[in-house]
Amino acid sequence: MSHTAGQPLTDDSGISMPLVAMAMTMMLGMSALVIDLGNGWRTRRAIIPATDAAALAAAQDYVNGIDGCAAVATTYLVNNEAAATLDGCTKVDYSSDRGRVTVTASHNVETWFAPVLGIGDYTVSSASTATWGPPLAATGLRPIGLCLDGSAVLQAAIASATASTITITYDKDQPNTCGGGTIPGNWGTIDFDGGANSNSDTKDWINNGYPDSVFFDNHPVTSCVSEPHCYEGDTGAIAGIQGELTALMNSGVFFSLPVFNFAENPGGNAQFHLAGVVRVQLVDFKVNGAEANRFFTFNIEPGLITGVCCDGGGGASGVKVIALCGVDPNQFAACDP
Repeated sequence: MSHTAGQPLTDDSGISMPLVAMAMTMMLGMSALVIDLGNGWRTRRAIIPATDAAALAAAQDYVNGIDGCAAVATTYLVNNEAAATLDGCTKVDYSSDRGRVTVTASHNVETWFAPVLGIGDYTVSSASTATWGPPLAATGLRPIGLCLDGSAVLQAAIASATASTITITYDKDQPNTCGGGTIPGNWGTIDFDGGANSNSDTKDWINNGYPDSVFFDNHPVTSCVSEPHCYEGDTGAIAGIQGELTALMNSGVFFSLPVFNFAENPGGNAQFHLAGVVRVQLVDFKVNGAEANRFFTFNIEPGLITGVCCDGGGGASGVKVIALCGVDPNQFAACDP
């Protein structure tokens, strides 16, 4: 057979269609990876905050004595991701006042291109764990410190960890006041950050709470020297903040106050050793004028506050904090005591 000049030595026209088919299959495969698997990634990202919200809501209910798994877990899950399915809600108690709850949910992911590769619809899941317990530190504290030893009614309310109404009078003559009588009165304003503008700070913190974490510990103290849980402050009449206290009282909100078990005055400002925190509602007050007429009246009630979890040795006041501590199944290292 002769070969005509300019004609290809071989005829590859029959190879074109298989190459196109292979290229299309590869393109569909890439589409499956980019679109279908990407859709699964986005779907899982959407249900993670939903299980987070459900776990935190359940933990909050357990703090308040309610079965969180039965009461709110599903509601918070579907409110945050309507197509998610609750697969499980499990509570574990570490002690009478500390535990954790895990919420697991799933979401079906529909595929469009992946079936070309033999991959059908699939399911993504998320598991979130929240823990609760006594706080290691508190945030949002108002800057009024209460002397534990100076008020029998405060001691009783903290020891019982039940709701009650207490009145704390200003009595600097009690023999067992914090500091053994060297620091007058049963309360003081606490300067959490030691700043120069303490009166301006005090007003702001009464209105909004101190934003940073305040750490405390209820161990016995005889000196504030090198003691990390001691904070500066002032005792006596509380001048210039009656308006802020009145607004706080009229709001009717519950808020957190620090409790101190030791105070001293080493020559400068007073130092208060913070031993715990209580959750209160301000009912009435008088903080200046004649000493005999000064008082605070609070509704004191255990419950949830904001802070750092957990186990800060804050006494038996009944306050607790919650926090997310695990984001995958069986990831409890940051949750367990």
